[in-house]
Amino acid sequence: MSFGRLKDRLLGFLPGRRRYEDEWRTVYVLNKYPSDDADVEVKQSRYADNVIVTSKYTIWNFLPKNLFEQFRRIANFYFLCIGVIQLLIDSPVSPVTSILPLVFVITVTAIKQGYEDWLRHKADREVNNRPTKVIRHGRVQDIPSKNVTVGDIVQVLDDEEIPCDLVVMSCDDSEGTCYITTANLDGETNLKVRNALSDTAAMQTAEQLSQLMAHVECQHPQEDLYSFSGRMLITTRGGGEPVVKALGPQNLLLRGARLKNSTYTFGVAVYTGRETKMALNQQQGAHKFSTVEKTMNVFLIVFLIVLLCQGALCAGLMFWKQGTASGTPSYVYQEKPKVTFTGSNGVLDTFLVFLILFNYVIPISLYVTVELQKFIGALFFAWDLKMYMEETDERAIANTSDLNEELGQIEYVFTDKTGTLTENDMQFRECSINGLKYVELNSQLFVADQTDGPCVSAQNVPSEVMQFFLTLSLCHTVQASKDTSHNSIYDYRYQASSPDEKALVEAAVRFGVTYQGKIGDDIEVRVDNVTERYTLLHVLEFDSTRKRMSVIVKSPNGEYVMLVKGAETAVLDQLASGPRDVTLDHVNEYAEKGLRTLAVARRVISEDEYVIMDAKINKAKQAINDREEQLALVYEEVERDLHVLGATAVEDRLQDGVPQTIMALREAGIKVWVLTGDKEETAVNISHSCGHFKSGMEMMFVTKKQSERECQEELVKCRDRLQRRPPTANKHYGLVIDGFSLAHVFKGYTDLFVDICQNCVAVLCCRMSPLQKAQIVQLVKCSNEKPVTLAIGDGANDCGMIQEAHVGIGVMGKEGRQAVRTSDYAVARFKFLWRVLLVHGHWYYVRAAVMVQYFFYKNVSFITPQFFYAFFNSFSGQPLYHAFFLTAYNIFFTSLPILVYGIFEQHVNSDALQSQPHLYRDVRKNYRLSWTEFFFWIVSGYWHALVLFFGSYFFFQGDTLGPAMWQYGNWSFGTFVFTVCVIVSNLKLALVTHYWTWMTHVAIWGSIALFFLSTITFNSATWESIQLAFNDVISLDMYKLFFQLLSQGVVWMAIILLILMALLPDIIFMLIARHFYPSETQKVQAEWGPANKLKKGSVSHRSEISNNRTCESLVILDCEQGSTVNAL
Repeated sequence: MSFGRLKDRLLGFLPGRRRYEDEWRTVYVLNKYPSDDADVEVKQSRYADNVIVTSKYTIWNFLPKNLFEQFRRIANFYFLCIGVIQLLIDSPVSPVTSILPLVFVITVTAIKQGYEDWLRHKADREVNNRPTKVIRHGRVQDIPSKNVTVGDIVQVLDDEEIPCDLVVMSCDDSEGTCYITTANLDGETNLKVRNALSDTAAMQTAEQLSQLMAHVECQHPQEDLYSFSGRMLITTRGGGEPVVKALGPQNLLLRGARLKNSTYTFGVAVYTGRETKMALNQQQGAHKFSTVEKTMNVFLIVFLIVLLCQGALCAGLMFWKQGTASGTPSYVYQEKPKVTFTGSNGVLDTFLVFLILFNYVIPISLYVTVELQKFIGALFFAWDLKMYMEETDERAIANTSDLNEELGQIEYVFTDKTGTLTENDMQFRECSINGLKYVELNSQLFVADQTDGPCVSAQNVPSEVMQFFLTLSLCHTVQASKDTSHNSIYDYRYQASSPDEKALVEAAVRFGVTYQGKIGDDIEVRVDNVTERYTLLHVLEFDSTRKRMSVIVKSPNGEYVMLVKGAETAVLDQLASGPRDVTLDHVNEYAEKGLRTLAVARRVISEDEYVIMDAKINKAKQAINDREEQLALVYEEVERDLHVLGATAVEDRLQDGVPQTIMALREAGIKVWVLTGDKEETAVNISHSCGHFKSGMEMMFVTKKQSERECQEELVKCRDRLQRRPPTANKHYGLVIDGFSLAHVFKGYTDLFVDICQNCVAVLCCRMSPLQKAQIVQLVKCSNEKPVTLAIGDGANDCGMIQEAHVGIGVMGKEGRQAVRTSDYAVARFKFLWRVLLVHGHWYYVRAAVMVQYFFYKNVSFITPQFFYAFFNSFSGQPLYHAFFLTAYNIFFTSLPILVYGIFEQHVNSDALQSQPHLYRDVRKNYRLSWTEFFFWIVSGYWHALVLFFGSYFFFQGDTLGPAMWQYGNWSFGTFVFTVCVIVSNLKLALVTHYWTWMTHVAIWGSIALFFLSTITFNSATWESIQLAFNDVISLDMYKLFFQLLSQGVVWMAIILLILMALLPDIIFMLIARHFYPSETQKVQAEWGPANKLKKGSVSHRSEISNNRTCESLVILDCEQGSTVNAL
């Protein structure tokens, strides 16, 4: 291997370090390099090999890399520093007390990550050594997949997984058409068509392909699964200029896809290994931090400051006390102690001593416990059968566990409309043709308002109607296959990426024009039982900017025709003839009914015009860089001077439970915004029908503004209106704005727009592009209030806003799984958002809030007695607790109960949370982690520390325990304090626990029992081998001490008294708050009882058994309306 290749490979493993020398990638088929370019082989050798590496570590770098990653966490690095300091100075406690817990946490994490990586290595070996067929020396040979290189021609057999990204060369079909599924990539299970170039489609054997002289020029590796641009240059045998053919996504087979319904296919490898689109998409996106995680880090910083202050105070008091020491006779000369910064008695050394003594106020097990709690909590999210969709066999998915508690903090929900609020199950209902409205009834077409008259039959169909449906049958990207099941009214089965297109093609079939599929470049349609062939010359694919798609075909009579369909604003503005105004009126009428509309048009092209168009389109298609931009310019140029044929009206009905879910979210204090690409009238109608816009709501419209000035004036009017008549409990405002106006808003009126929206209950943004959806989410997210946002959608055009929001939720709809893959969580239907936020989000947040504060509380109550103890030992640095207790407290005696609490706690019944959405307001805005709440927890910790230390001091100073325990030294006092501390800390958690399971009992009482058993065992250890191995942990100072302590009845009485004294204020405060100043949550707790009990009559369950599955549906009483609504 050359040095250049080695260097390039090394740099390639570093993020962001990959550089390309050329504008595009050149791939020589079968690695047949031109003789006149000496460097080409070197350049091609720098492409990635096909070795798949999903593992993070190797046997050589595991230890340093894993340690580096773990010590990047502030808590781990902090305890590492403390351990090092203990080794460097005369530490008051054994370094084991800090190092052993750190080693335990680091080791457990390393074992977990090492095992997971070993599984990845195992999977990598299986993939890399999988036999793969390639053409070598004129024949097909089997080689390991890892040995495939860029330029190899690979043969893939039916149902095999594609080993790298291939450009299709040929297949068993003479037309060069093969089929794949991309379920491993985007979750879509429908068949997708891939085509070979006509120039190579006939080369169906290894011998024929071996004679090919060609090379591919394409873009460098990109992660977008749905884009690819390149060209193939084929050298003819006679020499001369090579034949240039454009390549696009339809020619690319992606690694991870699977070949279907094709015997074999050949393809040339253009991207291999880590440069395949699948590998590039496996890279993790930007990490999102939850509100709780940010607050937790702030608390850590606060206690780091407290720790430094305590250390500095004690160090200062020690030197002050030394300077004022008494007891020496006055006539004896006393030299003042010399204060130095360093040295065994220096300021720094003394400060570090106290830093070590008090460092346990920082909980070492906080991060690992929180991570484990989140991970297990995410499993319960996926296991919730009340979010299971039986019809589609889909359950909820948690793609991350980092944002569990953020689900309880949502203030804004941004939702797509089509496929999210609606079923995305399109049904053709009406149409406008040549200025006349038609309606479909019982699969028959009638003139509107004449449904009692004769229908439009195949025998008397007007020519303009036939032309209309013929256009619908030709202008699309639908795939057709012969239906042999005989279970459908259609002779063909249609598969489409857009449900609208499928609905329109099926409607054309019902009215006499049947799309029969493609044969090569020809489209077959059957009109009046006569099959006609149209040559497909170009497909001008749909994009969100143009909002239309077109095809150019050559009819059987030799006529060139452009057929166009798209949004009425994108089509009707390009007209030269036809009933434009009447069609636009009909479109608006359909939109007011909530129907989705498309305008349909055509243009006859002369042969000379087509030649010019063809040249421009082919030139743009052959561009490698900026191909999309060049195509957009060409499309805009040719899609003009159209003749309107009419418009279609398709119904997309609401999903079940959408109105109830939006109502519940609004009652929970969450604002819902609908962001859609649909036209204004359709979107407004759907917003009314789903309850997004309520009756009586005052509406404001900022639409169709052609200039910044118009937009500003309308926004100012809206603001003035809100100021004159501000919103009240009985007066609500709704806002409608379109994409055109938003484009002006983003130029300088964002603050004004946000101010208006914050006073509106509901906001609808229509005619939105995917980019504008993401911009709206970012605008609200970064506004002055910094609200927590959630975006939910089902399509690829929703991915931008899903990734931009604090929490992104994908809906498992009919537009592929790209939204699900890029989301943080995924559900089968919008209605499950009710349970996701109001139940799981509520629980997750309360659990996390209590967990974080409890960790700090228990460490404050544990280590603060050490701080008090310093005042009684002349700041000598003498530890209060034995090293065994310092080591075991956070890891063994107090971590399991709070972990179990964080997993299972349900402070309010799930049915109560769903039926009373206003409870969500009690946890929003990080209420449970506010400084007030945190203050109460910490005050409780300091109170318990006071009781523990001074209560114990009282008993030991008097005649109660003193005479009996003084003979055992200071360890008896520390052991007594620690005993009460462990019991009180666990009982404190028991007081705040509402949902008791057998695991809760085992965790709390078992931790207390573990303390007694382990301490008894520790106090009994005297054998020399153990002492030699752990001389700092096990010593004769503690031998039988615990037995002596527990053998005295007065000790048990003192323990009980101190426990009662410590917890009594907590109990009194809880009783007063619950009975005299109850929160809404406490009122519901009192009404509904414990979380594991259901109050009779509050909620009724119906269990239905179907196909051996039990499904629960929940009927909730709507108290305001006095009616029942089916919530799930």
